[in-house]
Amino acid sequence: MKLKFNLNTELKEKEIVAKLQKVLFLSMLKMHELAVINCPVDTGRLRNSIILNPTSPGYSYYRLADGVIYGVDVEFGTSPHVIKPVNMKALKFKADNKTIFAKKVQHPGTSAQPFMRPALDQVKNIWIKRYTEREFKK
Repeated sequence: MKLKFNLNTELKEKEIVAKLQKVLFLSMLKMHELAVINCPVDTGRLRNSIILNPTSPGYSYYRLADGVIYGVDVEFGTSPHVIKPVNMKALKFKADNKTIFAKKVQHPGTSAQPFMRPALDQVKNIWIKRYTEREFKK
């Protein structure tokens, strides 16, 4: 995401950059917080994998990501698809207290449960403005 600012200030460029870096850091911290709060929880693995790097102010670039392979599927959902075994001859699962073996199963897909996009929207629409006003009113 790229942002553009129009600032009417007497500050020097170095001071402006430092203040904007602080705004960026505070915004990323808030986005991390909101993503964790909004994250659906089954085992907690996805929520606990959400990380922000670097974790200190003063940078012009931050990365907020989840560290599990299925995070994007939770965020955007999945369409119906076939599941086949990868390293075995059959899939094994329990249904109605019975063990079932199958060469493939038809998964119905999953609904999206966004947690990153709502966090981004809230930071973009509310928090960046608040942090910018706070930093430049000092």
